[in-house]
Amino acid sequence: MIASQIIIVIFSILFVSYSTSIFIKSRGKEFGLLSLFGMTKSQIRKYVLIENTIISILSLVTGLVTGVIFLKLFLMIMEVFLDAEMLFNVSLKAVGITSLIFLALFEIISAIMTFQIKGKEISQQLKSDKVPKVVPEFSKTKAILGIALIVVGYIVAWNAYDVVVIIAMLPVIFIVSIGTYFTFTQLSIAVANKILKSKKVLYNKINIVAFSQMIFKLQDTAKVLFLASILGAITVTATETMYSLLQEATMMTEEVGNQDITLFREKENVRDKQSIVMIEEILKKHKVSIMESREVEGIIAKNETAQEIKGNNSRETIENFLLISNSKYNELAKSLGKEQIKVNENEVVYNYPYKYLSGVELNEKNKIFKNNKLKINLNGESKEFNLDKEIYENLSRLSMKGYSHILVMNDSEFNDISQKTKDENKVLYNEIKLDNWRQSYNASKEIGEVLGEKYQDNYYSKSIVYRMIRNSFGMSLFIGFFIAFLFLIAAGSIIYFKLFNELKQDSMEYNILRKIGTTRSEINRIITKQIAVIFFLPFLVSTSHSLFALKSLSNLMGRNLFTNGILVAIGYLVFQIGYFFIIRGMYIKRIKCME
Repeated sequence: MIASQIIIVIFSILFVSYSTSIFIKSRGKEFGLLSLFGMTKSQIRKYVLIENTIISILSLVTGLVTGVIFLKLFLMIMEVFLDAEMLFNVSLKAVGITSLIFLALFEIISAIMTFQIKGKEISQQLKSDKVPKVVPEFSKTKAILGIALIVVGYIVAWNAYDVVVIIAMLPVIFIVSIGTYFTFTQLSIAVANKILKSKKVLYNKINIVAFSQMIFKLQDTAKVLFLASILGAITVTATETMYSLLQEATMMTEEVGNQDITLFREKENVRDKQSIVMIEEILKKHKVSIMESREVEGIIAKNETAQEIKGNNSRETIENFLLISNSKYNELAKSLGKEQIKVNENEVVYNYPYKYLSGVELNEKNKIFKNNKLKINLNGESKEFNLDKEIYENLSRLSMKGYSHILVMNDSEFNDISQKTKDENKVLYNEIKLDNWRQSYNASKEIGEVLGEKYQDNYYSKSIVYRMIRNSFGMSLFIGFFIAFLFLIAAGSIIYFKLFNELKQDSMEYNILRKIGTTRSEINRIITKQIAVIFFLPFLVSTSHSLFALKSLSNLMGRNLFTNGILVAIGYLVFQIGYFFIIRGMYIKRIKCME
């Protein structure tokens, strides 16, 4: 929340600073007239400051009133998004703090920006809107440096893994930002110059008119496009990251397929069969259908076998095994579509749920145990078994309770051992697969309440975990989307302000084109091309930056997150296209009104 507030303040500073700066620069002729009538430079600054203060207060009041009016709608959207009830409440403290912060922000920025009013000659001020634009100079060195910095940043981001991702994050952001600045300020000029020198492109229909002004528009808005690209990249990357984490966290709740509800019964609860009956009754009451249900008995046995894998810098000691029968193992494997096994007498199969142990990858060459003999202690008696093989598959949630080292035994031997084993050394593991686990939250919550404290750490519901993850990441994701939405509005508004600030001059140029025979549809195409370049260039750059940043996150998490990144980018593109057509329509409408 604090980070989101900081981002909103940064957006506000950039937007207000740029808008105020352009507003002051565009009023050179007006300031010249005021000087002609006898106003001093300090009086003009005071006049502008009072004017900006009035605008700030009106904007603040309008924003607060609009915010309160739409607060209920905002909360309703959050309820749908988070699947949770949100209470409607207008905090006077929040309103007061917001008012003070933004009013102070507006006043400080306005006071600083008034120093742009310089003591030029009155004649220069009166002609300020008629000063011809100078063709910007191109620096080949800066352009090459800009591209090189971006490429280096991309290479590092693409190839960074593990802790290197964290170490390289800030340096990569810095060099890519510098590279982006040089690219916008120099390479854009180079491309525009290349187009202007290409007769094939330039003399194609109305391109000579469309592209002749583009070089100046790119120069005027280069810094704005740079800021929009960098902040856009940060915003899109943050949204992609939160969305990816939400998706991956959701997938992790589904990775072990059939355990929608699990219950561990240990020690005094081993013979508590009533709890299972109660779970089934509550599910039936909530009309949640059970597809599969199974019970697996486990026996705790002490390990007396030395292991081979010691890890890189540490050793994970295997103190106990959990023995289960061959038939129950095959039930678990079959439910997940895994290979079933056959265990002979005096043999065991070792099952470990992970691919790594103490940082070492497990496979046929890197096994946990030195030889094919396992020695375990059962009920105070040592017994040796032949180790048939090691399997590295996660078939249940037994590892959640620390039962990660499982030995699968022949059924008859297991039954003999079970009869001699006390309840305190037994574990009963029940798992239930539901028809639609996402709809079982209310039932699962009631089950947890009825089971009480004695099963507090032994009861698991996929729907409850899913709801917790969704609410946790969902809130961050919603805030991220909201901030991104504000940024896109602000960035688009800056471009809109820039376009409409030059509306008078552009209108005069288009009127001249109309007089020499250019049709209205051709002028509309000229406007569309010019606005599209300025509007979508930051989007393309920020999307490119964000996808490379997402590759680093993919490397860190060991998962492919590009699908999530593309989905987020497509969402922003759809919004950007809609916003582009709205601004384009408003701009063309104003041009028509000024003809």
